[in-house]
Amino acid sequence: MTPKAAFRSLLVVGLIPFILLGLLVSVAKAYGLMRYDPTYFTETYQIRYDTPGAAAKTLESALQTGDAALLAELQGLRWPASFESSPAITWVQLWERTDRYVTYLYYDVSANRPYLFHMEEARARWVVSPSDMYHFVESGAYKRWFLTVSLVWWASGIVMMGLVYLSLASERPGPV
Repeated sequence: MTPKAAFRSLLVVGLIPFILLGLLVSVAKAYGLMRYDPTYFTETYQIRYDTPGAAAKTLESALQTGDAALLAELQGLRWPASFESSPAITWVQLWERTDRYVTYLYYDVSANRPYLFHMEEARARWVVSPSDMYHFVESGAYKRWFLTVSLVWWASGIVMMGLVYLSLASERPGPV
């Protein structure tokens, strides 16, 4: 393997995480353009869910009863996510507030399980944002994972390139 070919191979290996990140962000942004169902964004819904607390309190009722129609209304999505429901789920507290999301903690007393639900303002009302790829990108969570995954990828690539170099070097005939 020539030094030029090795450099090209190393460059390709180094760029793959950035290419995959670009694809992930592009797909999430494209999905965001068609994510919401316009029928859930009329003036009635905008008044009903004008604060994150209003959406959070209604979510508690929907989770306790398992009302799929109400859960779809709260999400406002064309393809709503399904959430676990139980009569023992209760709204506990505000968990986190960021620039874009307000996250509430709910707790299922019977199953001893916590649940975090993210509220986001979209089209003049608050909606429940499921933890999907769109939320992963829009919340910025991908930034925390990108560096870790990239470093592991790059370290693996460097080790593999070193092994290939050693393998090729060992096959060369030595001085006579």
